[in-house]
Amino acid sequence: MQHFLPQLSFKIQLSSVLLVWVACSPNSADAFQQERRQTFRPLSIPALKKTTKQLKPINKLLGAPQPGQWLAQQKETGQSFSEYLRSRPLTLTPSRHTLYVQPIGKFNPSQQEIIKLSSEYLSIYFCCPVKVLDSQSEDNIPATAKRIHPAQGNHQLLTSYLLEKQLAPQLPADAFALIAFTASDLWPGDGWNFVFGYASFRERVGVWSLSRFGDPANDPESFRRCLERTCKLATHETGHMFSIKHCTRYACNMQGSNSLQESDSQPVHLCPECHAKVIFATQSDPIQRIDNLINFSRKHGLKRDIEFLKEARKILDD
Repeated sequence: MQHFLPQLSFKIQLSSVLLVWVACSPNSADAFQQERRQTFRPLSIPALKKTTKQLKPINKLLGAPQPGQWLAQQKETGQSFSEYLRSRPLTLTPSRHTLYVQPIGKFNPSQQEIIKLSSEYLSIYFCCPVKVLDSQSEDNIPATAKRIHPAQGNHQLLTSYLLEKQLAPQLPADAFALIAFTASDLWPGDGWNFVFGYASFRERVGVWSLSRFGDPANDPESFRRCLERTCKLATHETGHMFSIKHCTRYACNMQGSNSLQESDSQPVHLCPECHAKVIFATQSDPIQRIDNLINFSRKHGLKRDIEFLKEARKILDD
């Protein structure tokens, strides 16, 4: 089991699916796989290594970490694209190609919209089908997996119970991963105050909380900020499920974080090395992926990365 700060859960019936987001195909998961095979020939490893060199000039190298930041406290060596390939990473396969999203607990209408849009963004980011399931109640979670924070007084759910008892046993057969969203705060056990997200890579399950991202119902800016934070958390943690380690070289969505402030300072886009990992793991068309990311970002006011994405697209399309 692996946890991240902040980048940083009952039987699932397929008949309970509410929404299906497929970024690269309008139809079913099978149609998605068939269309991809017919319309795009995956890039070779030499071609992907070439893209890392092409994209380096527009990416920002990290400086020395400041006190309190993730890399000032964590000894991590990072992961090049070549190291990623040697790690035998988890990737999409013909039998495991869908991300499932499981809401847990109660959500106000704005939070429900955040989950819907974040699921759409996940589908675009990893170019695979995403299915949103009916929300599950917290009522069946035992008292031993809940607490009131001793200092802050807020309601929290125990991540180990959600992952091990509620999500992992019910992983659908065609799932690449099953990820849960909750409006309740999370804590991973003794010695911890809270976490924003917690994931188990090999079991391919994770749970993430919206509780510290602000109330999206307050005003349009609060909604936009909550959406950006949720999209960033969701794609970061799902990136880990694709065997991608924390990035230590570039300003990148796969950087580790110790605080919401540090997370907010980081981009949603990927560095050259992590971009190649996602394209390899999903066997996706990088130009189409960037186009979809730009369109989503424009539509929903996530302006921060648009110019970077446009520049990356131009480089890769030359």
